[in-house]
Amino acid sequence: MLSLYIHIPFCKTKCPYCSFQVCPSDQMKSGVFHNEIENYTQSLISEIKHYSQILTDKEIKSIYFGWWTPQTLGLKNIEKITDTIIKYFDTENLWEFSIEMNPYPADEVLNFVEKLSSKYDFFPRVRFSFGIQSFDNFVLSNVWRDTSFPALVELFRKLQKIKKANNVFNLDFIAFGYFHKSRKWNPQLRNQDALSFFQNLANTQFVDSYSIYTLELFPGSLRYYQNNSKAKETNSSFSKILPFVSDDSIYEEFATLKDMVLDSWYKRYELSNFSLWWKSSIHNRVYREMWDYVWIWTSASSFIKSPNSELKKYLWISKDSLALRWTNTSQVANYNKWEFLDRASVQTLTEKDLLIEEFFLALRTDIWVNDLQKFSSVLVKNIDQKIDSYIQQWFVQKTSNWIVLSDPGMDIYNDIITELLEEI
Repeated sequence: MLSLYIHIPFCKTKCPYCSFQVCPSDQMKSGVFHNEIENYTQSLISEIKHYSQILTDKEIKSIYFGWWTPQTLGLKNIEKITDTIIKYFDTENLWEFSIEMNPYPADEVLNFVEKLSSKYDFFPRVRFSFGIQSFDNFVLSNVWRDTSFPALVELFRKLQKIKKANNVFNLDFIAFGYFHKSRKWNPQLRNQDALSFFQNLANTQFVDSYSIYTLELFPGSLRYYQNNSKAKETNSSFSKILPFVSDDSIYEEFATLKDMVLDSWYKRYELSNFSLWWKSSIHNRVYREMWDYVWIWTSASSFIKSPNSELKKYLWISKDSLALRWTNTSQVANYNKWEFLDRASVQTLTEKDLLIEEFFLALRTDIWVNDLQKFSSVLVKNIDQKIDSYIQQWFVQKTSNWIVLSDPGMDIYNDIITELLEEI
């Protein structure tokens, strides 16, 4: 089965911690922005039709609209794209239709949830992932999020009234690490009312899953360059961005939120993702479990095992390959001319490549690595001693030839995977 991920790069403004390629409306004239949306929508539809002609596997496992801003594209365009997928692919056994959304404007959000849930009620799961990021008004304001804690509380009250049986709601948070001292001089998160609300919300289990990430900054984000004095001189926006905090504070907030979710009987199924039973994201599972997927957007990476001849011809691959990975063009202008592929990006993966990737991805989830012998060629020679050491520290659980990381083990996943994989 095949999964499709449709990335929507349009937003009102680019968040200071965002390093992704986006097209913010506050940097364009309204007419130009509208034309870009229409051109992009048509290009997405053309790429979907294109792959329907060269891929033999037409059965779709999941459809995912990503990067928090799909509502900027407009409800009609989302429906137009989805209906194109239904027309050209087989969605009869679709597992999940999922869409990421900013939690504002509230009326627009509620309209999206109601309309899409109703129109596609024949899908077994219609999932909405809301990019909350924080309940702290100070943080929300200073990372340019156009909402507030009271507004979010009101949104959840209204969502409770319209949630359908096949809906799955996910909330996405970032641990920014902003604490202050209590009267007893102990560090505590700034907004205790918001923290209590987070705990109470988790206890109700109204929300089906949570994503909790630690703040990471990469080139391309405004905040990445915040310490660069020359950049500060030329960009007044730096004065409106939150000051830096230590990594320890960021991880402390992550641990606080994570423990609240775990205490409310959510299961940690991946490093940053927690869900009620059977409510984990199919999109996340597809990527981590290395199912075939095609990502429809600029700079998107796709992965196919056992490619058919038409796909190899499209990718200019003449030799046999166990799997292929390729990336789309990064240029929106080229993409809108239906020049989708970046031919220089095409990779043929060897058996060793696949082993490394399979072990790397499986270990960061609740999927048991069920055959250590299978991965022996890419693991360090003293693997048994390493694993025994981790077992003694409660980082790893092991049964016969199976291993899985415990919750504390997932917290130090990067250290563990670096020590176990010979190639890293």
